[in-house]
Amino acid sequence: MIDHARPALVLLNPGPANTSERVRGALTRGDLCHRESEFGDLLGVIRAGLVETLHLADSHEAVVISGSGTAAVEMSLLSAVRPGRSVLVLDNGVYGARIRRMCELHGLPVHVVEADWRQPIDPARVADALAAHPDVDAVAAVMHETSSGLVNPVREIGGIVAATDAVLVVDAISATGHEEPDLPEIRADFVCGTANKGLHGLPGASFSLVSRDKGLARLRDVPARGVYLDMSGHLAAQRVGDVLHTPAIPAYYALDEAIREFREQGGYPARVADYRARAAVLRAGLDRLGLELPIAPPHRSNSVTTARLPEGVSYQRLHDALKERGFVVYAAQGALSSEFFRVSNMGHLSLETLERFVSELADVLSATHTRQVRTGPSSPGERS
Repeated sequence: MIDHARPALVLLNPGPANTSERVRGALTRGDLCHRESEFGDLLGVIRAGLVETLHLADSHEAVVISGSGTAAVEMSLLSAVRPGRSVLVLDNGVYGARIRRMCELHGLPVHVVEADWRQPIDPARVADALAAHPDVDAVAAVMHETSSGLVNPVREIGGIVAATDAVLVVDAISATGHEEPDLPEIRADFVCGTANKGLHGLPGASFSLVSRDKGLARLRDVPARGVYLDMSGHLAAQRVGDVLHTPAIPAYYALDEAIREFREQGGYPARVADYRARAAVLRAGLDRLGLELPIAPPHRSNSVTTARLPEGVSYQRLHDALKERGFVVYAAQGALSSEFFRVSNMGHLSLETLERFVSELADVLSATHTRQVRTGPSSPGERS
């Protein structure tokens, strides 16, 4: 049951993130028909704002759709691979595995470079795989593997792919606006993002930024493989201020406001610095509490931290105790799910809020330890 009287929660999950009153207020701009010129104007401002804000205005064009980031990734994959060709998927986490599953469901032949979920993809293995499989038409990589908080070496991977005829599809869903390197350095042909993570918008709008050289050429060569996820159709419509289907207009209002807010706060350099500072506060606090962080420092993102659950403490118990104190943390995923939990510093947050979270976490862990000492170990039938 939803408790509407409950105070607002601090969302330390990796999206949807807390948003500012300004962004939430954009939802009340008013009703609008998507076939009117006013919506076409709004869409044009958003498309231009995305590529300008993310430093890709000279090289990419934006395609915006209503849906989660997964929709943008799937749309890009279906538009990047010519008939009879294959995809090289780089898989070291839940979202790499999801891309692999997408390809399999759509009948796209797949080759895979896998790595342990706590390790980055080795660019040398990507080069070897491309040499071994000349049929590869697209390489699909996750920039920030949200399931672990690891950033893959996409700059190096991009340089390797750029020297071939293949295109590079990058899932930058939880990286756009705050992770490094800056997007132009990656040389990706399809950059997939969403409104409700590092851009501080709301769920419902996602996008793919398509390179004007290899990306647009590929769109011309690939037939539509769906109705809703037809990127060529979306792009043709959006260039003239139209859309193929009914969009989530309130989410577009919020994205427009979030982009404006992003720029006014200093743009990409300022958000990177802000997120770095947030992550440093958070990780210093977790370290003081003796919690193991499984991702090595050089590979950690600016926005998600994975930590090992203390012995005898289940994720659900930790989650529920913190939620009672006003904070929402997130379960780890896949291979890490039984031993770890995640804390994100995305969204409209302050350093003081993160310091308060660390203090509340310390109290929760202290109380848990006291109960364990008082009651002894759990019985075999008791869930910890």
